Amino acid sequence: MPTAAKLVAALALALTGAIAAMIFVQGNSEIPIGIRFVGTNALVGFFAGWYSLGKNPGNSIFDGAMSGIRSLVFLLIGSGMVFAFYHVSRNLQQFKSQDVTSLPLAWIENSFENVVLAMSKDVAIALVIGGMLAGIASYVASRRWV
Repeated sequence: MPTAAKLVAALALALTGAIAAMIFVQGNSEIPIGIRFVGTNALVGFFAGWYSLGKNPGNSIFDGAMSGIRSLVFLLIGSGMVFAFYHVSRNLQQFKSQDVTSLPLAWIENSFENVVLAMSKDVAIALVIGGMLAGIASYVASRRWV
C-alpha cells in the first residue's frame, strides 16, 4: 500500500543516489561511465527508500535520521550488486569467464570492489547528509500525512 512516507523516502533516496553518482562521476573522470550510471543509482535509491526507509521511518527525528543511514547501506549494497551483476554478465557474454561455477564468487567480489571504490570522502559526505535528510523527511511525512 503506497503511503506518503514511502513516496517521500523513495524520492529522497533516489535524489541522494543520483547526486552521489554525479559526484562519483566527477571525481573519477578516468573511468568511462555513462548517464545510465546516474539513472541506475537513482532507481536503486528509489527501491531502497520505498522498501527500507518507507516501511520504518522511525518514531522521532533522530530515529528517522538513523533509519535514513540504515537505508543508505541498502542503497550502497544494492548499487554494488547491480553493477557487479552487469559486469559479470558482460564478461560471460564476451566469453571472458570460462568457468560458470565461479560466477557467484566473482559477483560477490565485484560487488565488494564497487562499494569500496564508491566510498570516497565526497561521496560518503553526500550519502550521509542525503540519507539523514531523507530519513527526517520520511518521518515528517509519516506523521503529517497518514
